[in-house]
Amino acid sequence: MVRGSRHQPAVAHLASIAGVAELLVMRHGKSDWSTGLDDFDRPLSKRGHNDAPAMGEWLADNDLVPTTIVTSAAARAFATAAHVAEVVGFDPASMEARDDLYLASAHRWLEVIGERDDDERLLICGHNPGLDDFVEYLSADPLTYTDDHKLMTTAAIAVFEIERWGSLDARSVPLLHLIRPKELD
Repeated sequence: MVRGSRHQPAVAHLASIAGVAELLVMRHGKSDWSTGLDDFDRPLSKRGHNDAPAMGEWLADNDLVPTTIVTSAAARAFATAAHVAEVVGFDPASMEARDDLYLASAHRWLEVIGERDDDERLLICGHNPGLDDFVEYLSADPLTYTDDHKLMTTAAIAVFEIERWGSLDARSVPLLHLIRPKELD
């Protein structure tokens, strides 16, 4: 589901006017499996280094610049979030990198989101399967899967409208966008 695109900006966001906020859920970019490093330390591949900034550009083009970034501390997630931060003008040194979000479950993401109370636009960056489960849990709208039945592909972003950070019930949160790097062309 894509409402708005690189060529057709989404309807103006009402976060500051209506008192609602936005949650940007991002999966890390494609990682490089050839390094032989432990999973936590695995870096982004060339494609991951290209896709993450492109997704940051999409956020900027659609007036979805995060006011807060919380990311898994794993190398590939942190690098993805840092690329996005740099593109949108967010200081990467201000990102919150957390070891406990490495391979976090949907339940853990719900706890993290439940801790928020004043973020206007929060970007979270992490891993599957937890992010797939989290997006499926939240979305009040039908979700679109790729031809090979994937939801949150590498560097994909789901954008939700949040009325209150502390109350995210199953299938109750409006999905504004679900965008994947391959859909940017």
